[in-house]
Amino acid sequence: MSSRTIRKLENKNIEDELAEINSRLLEKSKGQKNGKKKVKQRVARNNFAVFLDEEEKEKEEEGVDSDTEKGINKINDNTKINESEERSAEDGKDTEEEDEKFVDAKERIKGNKKKNKRKKKKTSKAKTIDQIDEDELEKLLSQVELEDVKSGRRPKKEDESENVVLEPSGILTLDCRLFTAAMFRRCRRFVSPDKRYMDPDREYQGLFGKLSNAAIKDADSTASSFVTPEVLKQIKRMSRRVRGWGGSDHRSVPGRTRKLTLTKIRDDWIPTNRKPLVMEEMKEGELKALIRSKHPDDWDDAVDSQIKADTDAGIKYFRMTEGPLYSRALTTEFFISIAIEPDHESVIQLLQKAPYHLESILQVASILQRQGDKSNTNGLIERALFIFDWSLKNTFDIGSGCCRLPFEFYLNRQIYLSVFRYITVLTRKSTLYTAFNYCKLLFSFDPANDPYGVRYFIDYYAFVSDEFQYIIDLFNSPLIQCYEEWITPSMCYTASFCHWKLGHIDEAKEQLRMAVKRHPYTGYAILSKLLGASSLSSSYEWPTEKEVSKTVEIATAVYTVRVGQMLGDVQLKNFITEELKLLLFAKNAKDILQDDDKYYLNTLKEIPHNLLRHVILSDETSAMAKIPESFWSTHEVYEFDILPPDHGTKIYDYLDQNRAAEAVINRSAQEVDSQQIQQLIDQAHEAQQTRNNQQ
Repeated sequence: MSSRTIRKLENKNIEDELAEINSRLLEKSKGQKNGKKKVKQRVARNNFAVFLDEEEKEKEEEGVDSDTEKGINKINDNTKINESEERSAEDGKDTEEEDEKFVDAKERIKGNKKKNKRKKKKTSKAKTIDQIDEDELEKLLSQVELEDVKSGRRPKKEDESENVVLEPSGILTLDCRLFTAAMFRRCRRFVSPDKRYMDPDREYQGLFGKLSNAAIKDADSTASSFVTPEVLKQIKRMSRRVRGWGGSDHRSVPGRTRKLTLTKIRDDWIPTNRKPLVMEEMKEGELKALIRSKHPDDWDDAVDSQIKADTDAGIKYFRMTEGPLYSRALTTEFFISIAIEPDHESVIQLLQKAPYHLESILQVASILQRQGDKSNTNGLIERALFIFDWSLKNTFDIGSGCCRLPFEFYLNRQIYLSVFRYITVLTRKSTLYTAFNYCKLLFSFDPANDPYGVRYFIDYYAFVSDEFQYIIDLFNSPLIQCYEEWITPSMCYTASFCHWKLGHIDEAKEQLRMAVKRHPYTGYAILSKLLGASSLSSSYEWPTEKEVSKTVEIATAVYTVRVGQMLGDVQLKNFITEELKLLLFAKNAKDILQDDDKYYLNTLKEIPHNLLRHVILSDETSAMAKIPESFWSTHEVYEFDILPPDHGTKIYDYLDQNRAAEAVINRSAQEVDSQQIQQLIDQAHEAQQTRNNQQ
């Protein structure tokens, strides 16, 4: 019940109302003694009836204050008084016929024409307080309270049991359902990037001071890749013909008033007024279908409650779809050049023909990166991010942390890949705080499943950006503590470094002790890197009798690549070195390392897919070498879509099936021909050897 309604009920002092009603009763009793035959029933003032009629009109209440219970008590008091008044009116014998007619007190209130029209449309009159039972009253109160919650005037009461993580779960449930929407509310800030620092130019200004307008304009007009001056002139001439392309700030695109948020249009980008991809917000029916595809045994009520919890938390789901510029023929040609008839030159030619085909952009960028052409690689990846930036819907708030891109959709996965690749570009540019914000953005797409393993490297970007408290808070949040698998070696050890940086020496020691107990092999690897392999004695090496899983080796290799840069401070390096020696090789080390081969990460039989995706895309040779050979033989790994999920769409859903089947048949025929030719060559060789032996 709103405070506005309560104030209506409290307009008169209860004592004044009692006095007024008593005087009315005395007047009625006097009238009956004087022998009056007919007494028109006085209408009791029914505040609750007024409330019922005006409930539909009051769309915005001012919230429920602490006096709600007092207002309800006054309603009950008025009810008792009305009952006594009606009983006294029934004492007159000749008043029964007229008493059956109820006169609404609200009809006496004059309103404007709009209100009068509404009254005429109503067929049923307001109920009296006597005709409302407790269930209806409770329902009305709950409806008003729900309106207050939806409009933000009253915070929703959360189940505190959903907001507390007692112990990390050792079983990673499907879709990570232990991480609830209530937990996400507490962790929202960890996946909410600062939109002001999504542009590396802003970080450059922080490093080198405010740049002049001429310098900024010169940087914006720089081409992202090498093009001849003649071609650049042609592109500029074309851009003048495409309305809304670029603009003075290089952030305008055709067909939308919203400026680009993540990128700026480069002078060598071919102007076009057709979007390659389009973003759509998923409706409730689509969300239900997506959840049921992953959880077919779920009841409808469970699915509805999950969607409602996400909606109440402000979470929205989006998916990328084909835009006017997207061509299935181009995607089919791309797939043939990558999977059926591998040919890098064909992919490069395809990109020249279709400069905004996202899969070709990312694939050519990988090819150029392996060739050492970093400049053109950076330009192509920035163009891939531009496609995502152009497709952003107005309801997709980058800085909110509440916008999800389900990993089950193939085109969504291309956006994941574009953002991950761009983080590597920012790293090469040394704009690490900007890269840190893009890590948050990538994390926000799916914080629970984390398909690209942001938990394995976000600590590095936060640490080098001096966000020490962020790492400590993130480590202690449900985003890390909900599952054992989420407590990665990098988060455990980096949290200790952050405590030391903040001057919390005791907390740093305790955190390091916990990290060694949870990830002892990583502790040995860090100490080995700090001391150097030459200075290590046999007693400082990992015991050979202790088995280490591939998961532990890969996660450790990924972390130790970056740990040297984080420990550049000599004092911090000495502190970590001495503490690790004490923890790993002191007399009481056995107390810390009890059953050190049975810690969670070492018991995993299968390497987590998000860790594999992270390692393959990071292209760290030391970590890649740890991946078992059986993985490559049992999985078809394509850089444009590494380990796609079992549910959802794949690239096959965007192909011209007839053209792809024809390519497969041609490839099979070529293989048969090559095998026959090889057999003829082998037969001729054997015949030649036979003749030589006879001679």
